[in-house]
Amino acid sequence: MAFGDFLIWFGLSYFAVSIAFGLLEAWLIRRVSRQLDQDLNEVGQALDEERLIALTVEQEHDQYLCYNSVTSDFVCQGRDLAEIRKRFRERYPNKDAAIYDGDRTAVATLKSQLQDLKAKNENSIGV
Repeated sequence: MAFGDFLIWFGLSYFAVSIAFGLLEAWLIRRVSRQLDQDLNEVGQALDEERLIALTVEQEHDQYLCYNSVTSDFVCQGRDLAEIRKRFRERYPNKDAAIYDGDRTAVATLKSQLQDLKAKNENSIGV
């Protein structure tokens, strides 16, 4: 096989593999987008039906203060995510909560604690 033939076959192979990976990437993007749209619709519906409360979090000394992101009403407070969850469930037993925004450091800390809880196999997706 001449070097020219090798280059042609290499180029054709590269082109075919590029097309295959491009199609796979497009399929994966569509699938993830569809799932994301479905998840966002479920969250939006939960917010509309007031089954989910989006929380704005502020930190004051050793306490995290949680407010309803829509109404700005006080919801609960706690020293950590576990205490916030406990107090939220006492006050709103039939609702879920999600940390939405607030003090960057507080949000990052609480989300980190949530990831730790998920890693311990707790059955919760939010606060």
